Amino acid sequence: MRAEPEDPRQTLQNLKGEIDFRAKLARQHVEGEDVLPDYYAKEEHDRILLERVEATSEKMAELARLGVQLSPFLELGAERGQRSLVLTNDFRAAGVAADISYHQLGTLDHFSQVFRREKLPNRICCDANHLPFRSGAFPFIFCYGFLHHFPALRPVIREIFRVLGDGHFYFDEEPYKRVLRVRLYRQRNTIYSQATLKKGKYRRLVESFISEPSSDEVEHGIIENEDIGLSEWISALSVFDERDVNLISIRNVTSKLGDRLRFGNMSNLLLGGTISGLCRKRCALERLARPQVSDLLACPDCTLESTSDIFDRPPLVKSLAGFRCSVCGVTYPERDGIIFLLPRPELEELYPSLAASAAGRS
Repeated sequence: MRAEPEDPRQTLQNLKGEIDFRAKLARQHVEGEDVLPDYYAKEEHDRILLERVEATSEKMAELARLGVQLSPFLELGAERGQRSLVLTNDFRAAGVAADISYHQLGTLDHFSQVFRREKLPNRICCDANHLPFRSGAFPFIFCYGFLHHFPALRPVIREIFRVLGDGHFYFDEEPYKRVLRVRLYRQRNTIYSQATLKKGKYRRLVESFISEPSSDEVEHGIIENEDIGLSEWISALSVFDERDVNLISIRNVTSKLGDRLRFGNMSNLLLGGTISGLCRKRCALERLARPQVSDLLACPDCTLESTSDIFDRPPLVKSLAGFRCSVCGVTYPERDGIIFLLPRPELEELYPSLAASAAGRS
């Protein structure tokens, strides 16, 4: 019997592209440098982030009214962490802002002052393919515009499902595949450039159906997977016990994503758009009353046998040099309040100077 092919995953080059690009974003949006001339300048970026802060506060209040336990939380792809700042300060929630980019996580000190939310979440630099948390660690996991940076949904959703306890996973601002699209040419200007933004909205709409966009992210090697079909979304999210998933297309054409494609989704399927959802996992796990971040962390390099069909990872112990795994003996460093929990080979490739200094202290 032929084995099923494994789902594709991000490569080291993709991860290096993420880190390189987001380091430039940090310089542009904190220091005001003009390193990405086709991207938002500092002042415009601050305005956009403030809108996101306000929208996040409204959404989290809505989720709380629905009975979602917001603490402890895990935000994936947190970048500048403005949404984690909202939960930590406005809702008094404890949690973790996680991202592959150390430089973006480092901007939380700056943006906490910009948005007058001074209490910081825990910050962890990690790879979502190897989440450094114990199984069932969080009752609430969320992300915005994060899942489409992977070539396939199933591996990252499975990791999210593993570290989610008896609770909810919320995602938003994700694209899904537009069937009515032909790529006749690649647009010359990037999507955030002034040349593109000066075009009329109808021209931009027509071009979105007949061309392929150009972006700084793709030029840096970042995956921008806008061709995730609804069938893939259905399959990947099927691990959850309950799902309330919304599809929104142009002119606010909306429908619900069920367990199969149906006629009611046809307009959204043809037009494409954005997808968001609240997923529920039900399980009998004992929760810690007030867990510390050290209670939730686990080794990204090794796994433990589990009684369930989802593997677990061994816990970490705080040491003078960082956090140490009692199983494999690897010590993971901490710098500027950010904990680096990347598999050792990735740490050496992505942050070589840090890996070398950590090895010298172990």
